[in-house]
Amino acid sequence: MAGTWESQNKVLPGAYINIRTNEPLSITPGDRGTVVILQEMTVGEDGQMYTITATEQAYPEKATAEDKKLATEALKKAKTVLIYKLPETHNTDAVNAALTKLKTVQFNTLCYPYDTTPETASANKTAIAAWIKAMRDDEGVKCQAVLANHVADSEGIINVSQGVVMSDSTTLTAAETTAWVAGATAGASITTSNTGMTYVGAIDVSPRMTKTEMETAIKAGKFIFKADSAQNVTAVYDINSLTTVTVEKGKMFTKNRVIRTLDNIANDITTIFESNYVGKVNNNDDGRALLKAALVDYFNTLQNMGAIQNFETNDVVITAGTDSDAVLVTAAIQPVDSVEKIYITVNLS
Repeated sequence: MAGTWESQNKVLPGAYINIRTNEPLSITPGDRGTVVILQEMTVGEDGQMYTITATEQAYPEKATAEDKKLATEALKKAKTVLIYKLPETHNTDAVNAALTKLKTVQFNTLCYPYDTTPETASANKTAIAAWIKAMRDDEGVKCQAVLANHVADSEGIINVSQGVVMSDSTTLTAAETTAWVAGATAGASITTSNTGMTYVGAIDVSPRMTKTEMETAIKAGKFIFKADSAQNVTAVYDINSLTTVTVEKGKMFTKNRVIRTLDNIANDITTIFESNYVGKVNNNDDGRALLKAALVDYFNTLQNMGAIQNFETNDVVITAGTDSDAVLVTAAIQPVDSVEKIYITVNLS
């Protein structure tokens, strides 16, 4: 089991991990690239999951181009798309049923491509945001959701507020554009940012924004796009919807590259701990030394990849916990961010 912790009072064996800005955080890095899309389709069985990849087009029989449109956009960056078929004119009960099923599905990002319709869309987005928070904090499953025009103030929610115009002159709404953002987020590694990422096939944004409007949107935690004179559409800033910065969650938590790194660390440590240590290693000096060696090796791997920096062996400290079967892991981690702002002064003489 996994999750976060406030005191050493857990009942189930597992790895309980807190990640904060100003305190030490918390095995090879896990793979990324899987998107779940909650979607109505004209064919298929309600409540079923359909796996779509570049080589495996397992759509339900007689699926239309409209049925395939969102997965096509997500696959521009993702490796795998799992389409969960919602019933026609779905309601919050249908969304909650989908979320229940997804508790045991491994994925990186969840896409809900609806905004104002159906009538329950707003309530559905709120339910998804609450579910993501519970998965991240209570279940220890680090994932994100991409929603349209939803103010969540959370590192687990990416808020898309613009649509794009495609090269065939069709326009994707902000809700439909969540599919590409979800694919780009899932497909990005822990060492890359989607800031400046080109949206292949798009030639304009809808609506366009002025520089001042862009700045306002960014401050509000919105994921936005811009188009240049050559009709290239790019992501302006790879951020999530978190806007309330605290001591425990500093400004770095607004950056999706940093969140990908921290999420992978939490997921990877949980996997390694549960696979190799729970019930298998003695909770004594020797056993804790084995765990420390594994974590040091893992963090060195991340540092060699460029995901973290300035890591040293002494940054990992493992001590016996309050209970006889508990250990306390303290690790100081400094994630690497991308260069996204350059300030230049030109002196003329």
